[in-house]
Amino acid sequence: MSNNKQMDPMTGETVETDGIYANENGQEAVLKRGDEFPADLILGETTWKLQGFADEAVVDHDQSELNPMRKRVDTRT
Repeated sequence: MSNNKQMDPMTGETVETDGIYANENGQEAVLKRGDEFPADLILGETTWKLQGFADEAVVDHDQSELNPMRKRVDTRT
């Protein structure tokens, strides 16, 4: 018997770890920390399981898309 008492997150709960998640129906979603686990179109409320960590290029930890680009300074002069 397993001593693992941790439950998979459910629809409506807050995502704690950036990654790729799959639900009971096999639907995959890339979710960021702070997002809400979505409902499945067929199952409605469902559980989600972490399948892997998302590519850093896809997951924007500090939401830099909302921040203006910084200018780079060339220090080789």
